[in-house]
Amino acid sequence: MKKLLAAALITPVIIGISSAQEVLKIRKITVAEEIQQEETTGAVKELEEEFIKLTRQIDLGEILSNYYPEINHIRKGGVANDIVLRGFGRDNINVLIDGMRIYGACPNRMDPPIFHISTPQVKEVQILEGPFDVSNQGSLAGLINVISKDPQEGTSGSFGFTGGFFDYINGSIQGNVGNELIKLLTGYNKQFSHPYKSGEGKRITEYPQGMSAYKPSEYNHTAFNIDNLWAKVLFTPNNEHNLKLSYAFDEAKDVLYPYLMMDAMYDRTHRINGEYFLKPYNLKISAYWNFVRHDMQDRWRVSSIPWTNGTKSTRGYMMRTLAKTKTYGGKIEKNFRINDVFITTGLDAYVRNWKADNQIMMLDNKGMIPDVDITNIGVYIKGSKKINNYIISAGLRFDNTKSEANEDALGEANKNIYNEYYGNNYDLSKTDSYLTGNLVIRYKFNKRNSVYIGFGHTVRVPDPEERYIALKKPMNKPDWVGNPNLDYTKNDEVDAGFEYFWNLFGLKGNVFYSDLTDYIYLTKISGNKMAMSYQNIDAHIYGGDISLIAILNDYVSFEMGAAYQRGKKDSGNYTDSDLAEIPPLKTRAALKYDNGSFFGIIEGIYSAKQDKVDSDLNEKETKSYIVFNLKTGYVVYGKGLISIGIDNIFDKNYYTHLSYFRNPFSSGVRIPEPGRFIYLNVSYNF
Repeated sequence: MKKLLAAALITPVIIGISSAQEVLKIRKITVAEEIQQEETTGAVKELEEEFIKLTRQIDLGEILSNYYPEINHIRKGGVANDIVLRGFGRDNINVLIDGMRIYGACPNRMDPPIFHISTPQVKEVQILEGPFDVSNQGSLAGLINVISKDPQEGTSGSFGFTGGFFDYINGSIQGNVGNELIKLLTGYNKQFSHPYKSGEGKRITEYPQGMSAYKPSEYNHTAFNIDNLWAKVLFTPNNEHNLKLSYAFDEAKDVLYPYLMMDAMYDRTHRINGEYFLKPYNLKISAYWNFVRHDMQDRWRVSSIPWTNGTKSTRGYMMRTLAKTKTYGGKIEKNFRINDVFITTGLDAYVRNWKADNQIMMLDNKGMIPDVDITNIGVYIKGSKKINNYIISAGLRFDNTKSEANEDALGEANKNIYNEYYGNNYDLSKTDSYLTGNLVIRYKFNKRNSVYIGFGHTVRVPDPEERYIALKKPMNKPDWVGNPNLDYTKNDEVDAGFEYFWNLFGLKGNVFYSDLTDYIYLTKISGNKMAMSYQNIDAHIYGGDISLIAILNDYVSFEMGAAYQRGKKDSGNYTDSDLAEIPPLKTRAALKYDNGSFFGIIEGIYSAKQDKVDSDLNEKETKSYIVFNLKTGYVVYGKGLISIGIDNIFDKNYYTHLSYFRNPFSSGVRIPEPGRFIYLNVSYNF
């Protein structure tokens, strides 16, 4: 065990979760490590056998947030938590599945990208902070790539079960069969729960008030009911060719979002991915397609009670949005060397389509998202070279992106909404062309210790909602309208960091300063009445994070991490210079015992008070909190695992800073984190 833990100190890999011999790795890649492709690949192999103990496995976004202080989650309900990295959220970070772009269909991000894969499918999560990714368009401030498991040679299988408070169950089964020619992996996962209770003993369905309140009969309604089915096949006719095909289907039903004004009746997702690797030419060709269909209503809220001048409604809801999105694309990438310079070149393209239709009372907001296409094609090159103790890397990318809304998709209620707020000064089609790139210099004192500094320039084009959403609201409620005149956001960022290792002690840290030009931000505009829209402002975000790991003896280790970020406006129409939705200081510390069979972990997570809030958007301050979690278990003959966990041991009632979202998305209520949550994990590999 001591030797294995020591290996962890010399690699960029941090493990997050595992079940007996199956490992879900969370791998944080620093700017410097991303440029050493061959070294990084080797480091992953050193930790393939490491065991990390189970969480309750409800939600991948929440798992990342609990493990990394620089990642925070937006709590909307019991599942489907969106994530924020270093203070950047939404499309300001790229969240991919096996390198595939996938986007949620809900305009309120009920179904963020990371929600579209279940935990049992995941082999590894790669996290790259900062604007240092030229392989994918739009990685303004970071990249999170969720990599699914591959089929293996031989016959094997596994099953897992998690049961806990609030009637939570999570069951999965996977089967694998294969030989040298063909390998197949299939699996199924089921999740179900009723609404959890906070530390003050209230169900989260009891927090919304007024018209957004749940009907008392629905307080204990199903919180989520999710089915995931997947299959992956790998063809290897010889050592020179490799073809991988995968398909996944997810259906989430009855998902409650007390944080919002509606809930999801269903969210259905199809994912298809293909990858072909030609080894003699170091050439990889990939293609993908995915489709998401989403239905949200206020059927279980007080607002759905019959209305309209005393006339009873028979449709069962007052508000409804039916949305769908599809994304398809591909990439051709080649690696080669010129002398001692390692070079990667690529061609990358995708099309994103999004359409949403809304109904509010008698208003038919057809074309709330008016059948928008975003079409992108980009080319890139990146390379690295070692000169004595220095490693120098650079990347360059050129993109052409066209955004276009279908005017014919707009309904009568919102057909003139752009004219109302922008006159004739707008266009529903816009093409953006731009260069992005980076330069990183790393100095290695020896094999293990180093410092680095990097500069990156990236661009993020406005998404379909920011440019083209069109939602008329009844009576005196503010409309919600996009801004077709938005410019793309530019990020010029400097990162610097270090890695220091001494015997069985390791310390890593980095700082960053992000200068944002034309940052896309919420604002209020006036027409016939007030509306929520988007504007370009200049801003900056700065901060850093640090992590420590120490191997105390053969069985005991300690790890600690902390992250802080701050955001300020530099231009725009504002009275408060603080940027909204910037998480405060957060730390995590954990003490672990593992003798190879029995393990135990106790961890504490602390978040400071956040009083640097944007009063212009009615953002609220958040109090500090500290919670403690405990996990313990036993590995049975190297194949099975039984563990018990207690999250929030002292049943504290607390809120993360991002538990409250500003208009136009929220129902105006904070959603607390779960109270004491006790759960049991059982898994077995055969």
